[in-house]
Amino acid sequence: MGKEINSGSCVVGYDENGKARRKYFYGKSRDEVKEKIDEAMNIVKATGSYEEKRNMTVAEWLTEWLQNYKKHSLRPTTWESYEMNVKKHINPVIGGIKLSKLTTSDIQRLYNIKLSPGGRVDGKEEALSLRSVKYIHTILKQALEQVRKQHLILHNPAEATVIRKEEEKKDIKFLDTEGVKKLLGRVKDSKHYPAYLLELATGLRRGELLGLRWKDVDLENGTVSVNQNLVRTKEQGFIFQPPKTKYGKRIIEIPEGVVKELKKHKAKQNEYKMLLGEAYQKHDLVFCKEDGSPYCPRTFARQFEIFAAKAGFEGLSFHCLRHSFATLSLQEGIDIRTIQENLGHHDSAFTLNVYSNATKKMKKEATSKIGALLASCTE
Repeated sequence: MGKEINSGSCVVGYDENGKARRKYFYGKSRDEVKEKIDEAMNIVKATGSYEEKRNMTVAEWLTEWLQNYKKHSLRPTTWESYEMNVKKHINPVIGGIKLSKLTTSDIQRLYNIKLSPGGRVDGKEEALSLRSVKYIHTILKQALEQVRKQHLILHNPAEATVIRKEEEKKDIKFLDTEGVKKLLGRVKDSKHYPAYLLELATGLRRGELLGLRWKDVDLENGTVSVNQNLVRTKEQGFIFQPPKTKYGKRIIEIPEGVVKELKKHKAKQNEYKMLLGEAYQKHDLVFCKEDGSPYCPRTFARQFEIFAAKAGFEGLSFHCLRHSFATLSLQEGIDIRTIQENLGHHDSAFTLNVYSNATKKMKKEATSKIGALLASCTE
């Protein structure tokens, strides 16, 4: 004997002739059918109709949401990262499900898949990082919240999902004093030497360094002003963007030795300007190609990794120079507020959290020093 099918219907609108349009619902139990009918009636009550957008798939809605609601409200690079995560991570798992049928369990399954071995899409048999899954959650929750605001669903199914707590932070890679000496000694003859030196002296983000203009550099007073960063987008190519937050726009003092190196670098750059004349691209960039055009940020970073590997620092990324600046500053006793402002962080607590392992080492050293002091006082 087959299973009993429970069904029910309700009026969800009227056609152009005034005839009632009924919507039929099915479920495993009468309660399930009643719940669906109640939801439909609430939507009709709130909006006046039962829109067929509810029958759109998740993938169809995400495409519309990205184009119509986010395209002009996000930075180009942020929008592209949203689109990439939708296409590569979200749609392959839940993109075919209708909005009206999407459940918290479906979304939880997506997160669980991504947090399991093989959750990446780059061919590596590893889980996607917790940070990446949280980013996917942010995107999906926003998209579904827009659906809820339009009264196409009563509740946002992403809200009830569970993502485990932050995993234990991995140790950041950075160079100690001897490492900095060794690296700079090996790259001394590289055309990128002034850029690497300034990076170690300021901790600028990669895009900030490559977006730096000569008008942002005060060689007389020894400062650099961060006013823009260089990014590459699929649609527009290389573009310059202002800092994301007010903390990103800042002035950083630079050492005298770095100022001297920048002056030499500028003189050499001026020779190329004279040689190329009108063919030289007038972006006023401090670090650029010989014709004045911007470096590709990714290629620039990759070249550093090659240099670093040859110098004996396998696996050292360009971003590690920013970490090195911060860590060495802490170890040299520079106050945390100054380091936070130089890095462009929103507060010092965030800076301390990022570099907590470095501060642990400092605490141990401080304890040893105090211990030695007390020992000398009791002899």
